[in-house]
Amino acid sequence: MSADVRAGTVRTNVPARLDRLPWSRWHWMIVIGLGTVWILDGLEVTIPRWARC
Repeated sequence: MSADVRAGTVRTNVPARLDRLPWSRWHWMIVIGLGTVWILDGLEVTIPRWARC
């Protein structure tokens, strides 16, 4: 490690700033898309189980 590099705690206010960002249409598209994929993934496991009956 070189002499000019200091180790220590980094203090930041980034999480507080991110928390104040507005919720936009893009966020809803991501949430709905992930939710849809999650449901389809669950169906992918469930449908073959029904077909065996």
